[in-house]
Amino acid sequence: MPFLDTGRPAPDATDGGSSLDPRVVWLLGQAKARADRAQERSASLTLDDEAEEVLSQIERLEVQKARLEGRLVDAYAALHSVEEQQLARWTTSSPVPITADQVAAQEIAWATGVGATEVARRLELATAPRRHRVLRERLRTGAVSLQRALRVVVETRALGDDVLPDLEATVLAPAPDGAVASQRLFATRLQRCVRSADSRAAEGRRRSSRLRRTAYGRLVEDGMGTFTVVAPAERVVGVLDRVDALARVARAGGDDRSLDQLRSDLLCDLALFGVVPSGTGGPVGAGGGLGGGLEEELSCTGLLSDAAPAAVRIVVPFEVAVGMSDAACELPGHGWVTAAHARQIMTAPGSVWQRLAVDVDTGRALELSTDCYRPTAAMVEHVRAVDGVCRAPGCQVPADRCDLDHVVPWPAGSTHVSNSESLSRGCHNGKTAGVWQVERVDDDGISWSSLAGRDYITYPKDWREALRDPGAGPPPRCLSAGAETADDPPPF
Repeated sequence: MPFLDTGRPAPDATDGGSSLDPRVVWLLGQAKARADRAQERSASLTLDDEAEEVLSQIERLEVQKARLEGRLVDAYAALHSVEEQQLARWTTSSPVPITADQVAAQEIAWATGVGATEVARRLELATAPRRHRVLRERLRTGAVSLQRALRVVVETRALGDDVLPDLEATVLAPAPDGAVASQRLFATRLQRCVRSADSRAAEGRRRSSRLRRTAYGRLVEDGMGTFTVVAPAERVVGVLDRVDALARVARAGGDDRSLDQLRSDLLCDLALFGVVPSGTGGPVGAGGGLGGGLEEELSCTGLLSDAAPAAVRIVVPFEVAVGMSDAACELPGHGWVTAAHARQIMTAPGSVWQRLAVDVDTGRALELSTDCYRPTAAMVEHVRAVDGVCRAPGCQVPADRCDLDHVVPWPAGSTHVSNSESLSRGCHNGKTAGVWQVERVDDDGISWSSLAGRDYITYPKDWREALRDPGAGPPPRCLSAGAETADDPPPF
């Protein structure tokens, strides 16, 4: 009821005046006390406290969202069950071929406006509760988002039901320091586990896919275009690394184009003319470079000879090399290939083997120092081998594309492999700016503390991690013709 001004002063809510019900007086007093406490607490909070409070709220909301998404998947399953029963009665008098999946997908898409493809993926998860029981349980507890769960569903379609529980548990496991796995870590785990678990079937599909290699392009908006080349993984990696090396040489030589622009221009120049043309003014028709047309004489600027040749690096554990395991093998920075594909790459003419000694138990690369600020070349290679990727939380940039940083800044900290870490340029800038506080901890870990007061720990790369994943066990004794045997030389 609205307040009516009678011209008399309102009674004090805290003095127990006879004009108000005692219960109302008590409730008002409690509300006032809570407001006073909240105001006092707000006045005493620091910016770090506020950041931690807001970050914790975001975490709680993400968990609640995941639980709600779990209920959404359960609802999809319930609707599918109802539609299936209805369809069973309806199809007794109708010869029209239609499935419960189709009916439920149409119902949901029309009612919610969610895209048909997304609805189909959710239904695939909803209607396979036994196959994806780990995903469903993690969704109900808020431990995984629907987005990640659906990606697992899509990537594991070709796998048998028996391998999925262990595989999904591995993919959804926390990061080594116990924190939530970053998106990049989740993605690389998923790719690696799928390649390991389905190595023999994937190898058959790869051989079939080679017949479908192609190149095509299309025009897009604003007078631009894109082209796609479908080729074996090692060739794609070689092309990408080659053009990146050329772009970096050009930048170091004073070219003012960005690395992205240079990669595009150089790749097109090489594909069109076989050489990098003279001039650094820009791409074809941009006032420099090849603006004069195809008739003008082309000359190489030296970029081709100055840049390092293309290299495809692949990590092949000894067990995989000799055929004792079918674990997936890593093309660092690019992804994973099957064991059979890795053996084919390493035995191809011209391949160079380099030994990487690692601890069998931990998978870590197996000390060097200098009195100078700059580390020696041997130290750089050592640190990159130990780290594998950027040592910042969640970052998966390959170590050979990272800066080498002193954990404790020089000269307070020595130039020593134990005081060195690989950091991508973005993560390096954040550490230098003081956004992250970094220190060494036990077990070769590096602890990172954020402005919000959160702590994360990263560890050296486990180069044998794939051997511990589902599907990495020994293959059947009946290896296909041409497969390596235990008598083959080790990958030194």
